Amino acid sequence: MNAISANTSCKCGKIKIAIDSPSALRFVCYCRDCRGYYNTLNSQAMKKELSEVHPARLDAFGGVDVTQIYPDEIKINDGQQHLQTVLIRAKSPYHRTYCKSCLTPLYSIGQGTGALLLNSYLIPVESQSNDVKFRIIGRQALKGDGQVEKPSMSWSVPFQWFLTMPKRVRSKKGVQPEFDSSIESNDLKILEGFVEG
Repeated sequence: MNAISANTSCKCGKIKIAIDSPSALRFVCYCRDCRGYYNTLNSQAMKKELSEVHPARLDAFGGVDVTQIYPDEIKINDGQQHLQTVLIRAKSPYHRTYCKSCLTPLYSIGQGTGALLLNSYLIPVESQSNDVKFRIIGRQALKGDGQVEKPSMSWSVPFQWFLTMPKRVRSKKGVQPEFDSSIESNDLKILEGFVEG
């Protein structure tokens, strides 16, 4: 885990974000839900002809690169009106937030742990840890095209994860972001056109 202090924005620049985390944890998730969420945003962006470059980047095996921080370690400095928080299905354990204008995925907040999973590609390269600590849910990874060697992945969630995270999870559980506090899970929309990845 490493400290991150940085300013960033979504792809179109309408949402300005400040990050200040004493111990961020970077990992890649290969679950069908995360991949489906990113693919759905990319599909919507293509339909709207927003860009030739997808706003939601996946690795060669369909993995979503995220950095785990907590809601009180992120601040939306500008553009709150462009935030859109959704569920991918009813009773989903994650509230997923993206920019309504450019469809860049910003973060997801786990309702069980309170952890905020920030899109790692939002973090400026000079502030980002290049060290991916975990690659989880590898059983759902795509096969790839054979041009890139498949990295080591955990079949599910590695045991080391449970040694790394419990203290922070306990201390931060239930903390809601100030900029998202008015959102109740009953009021959240289901992401239109979501297809599991």
